[in-house]
Amino acid sequence: MSHQDSHHTRQTHSTFTTTLDTLLRSTSIFLRNKRIFLSIFALTTFPLSFLLFSLSFSTRSLKFQIHHLEAVAVFASTHLESLFLRLDSRINAVSLLRIKALFFLPCYALSLLAAVTSVSSTYLAYGGKRPSFVTALNAVRLTWKRPLVTSICVYVLLLAYAPIPRVLAVVLSGSPAVGIPVVVIGLGVEVYLMAVMSVGMVVSIAEERCGWEAIRVGWGLMAGRRVSGWVLSGGFLLVATGIIRSGGNGMEEEVEGDYWWSVVGKEMGLMGMYGMVVMWSYVVATVFYCDCRTCHGFPTTHHHPSHMEVIMV
Repeated sequence: MSHQDSHHTRQTHSTFTTTLDTLLRSTSIFLRNKRIFLSIFALTTFPLSFLLFSLSFSTRSLKFQIHHLEAVAVFASTHLESLFLRLDSRINAVSLLRIKALFFLPCYALSLLAAVTSVSSTYLAYGGKRPSFVTALNAVRLTWKRPLVTSICVYVLLLAYAPIPRVLAVVLSGSPAVGIPVVVIGLGVEVYLMAVMSVGMVVSIAEERCGWEAIRVGWGLMAGRRVSGWVLSGGFLLVATGIIRSGGNGMEEEVEGDYWWSVVGKEMGLMGMYGMVVMWSYVVATVFYCDCRTCHGFPTTHHHPSHMEVIMV
């Protein structure tokens, strides 16, 4: 085995060990503090999951109608018929936007609450302290402005990047040998950005930083553990996407009796799974952040007295 192959093997083993260690630490913290994390799940991430599933179910038929009208308009026999079909499509699109707008604020508020309470509780537990419902509420009171600003920056960055892989896919659609690798690389970069954004959100809650500064600090802390962060982010994304795509199957049909209850039970189970994955992702991101700080020689608890130390009061 060459020196290069040996180095690659050691690096792969190190990434696997680091990722596994982060997951095991997260599991240990969760099991030692089940009461507070289950409370956070019941009050924030499960209602968030319920709203997201409700939004997906209530807009599914509307999205199908929009796509159907747009497809039929392309093959319309006359320009006037195509114009009316596209007009109907626009009306449905406006209705879709209104429905999403109704869900946006409660979903955003619950997401922010879930992030602050989960991260602050995990951060305290990692430092050997005992998180509680009171410390979680104090964390929301003291730190909500910073993650709010950072989350806006996160959405701006992700929205700015999201169209790039799609545009490249369309431009390079005539050359699959080039287009497919470019799209795969683009999706990989997007997953990495999500990992950086997650650490940036933790920074904005645990430290006196917000916005682009928190994201920059998060990116710097990931040095030496970027692959591990990418793997964790990709894993959560795959699991969450799989749960969402499994939801809603059979709900559109006219069902009754025991089968109806089995469908409802399945949907509630998927909502619970998704809510748990969301909360678990915050716990893992916080443990990953703390491990990165330790790896760089920083203290586990932040030196500013106005943050997590005050929360314990």
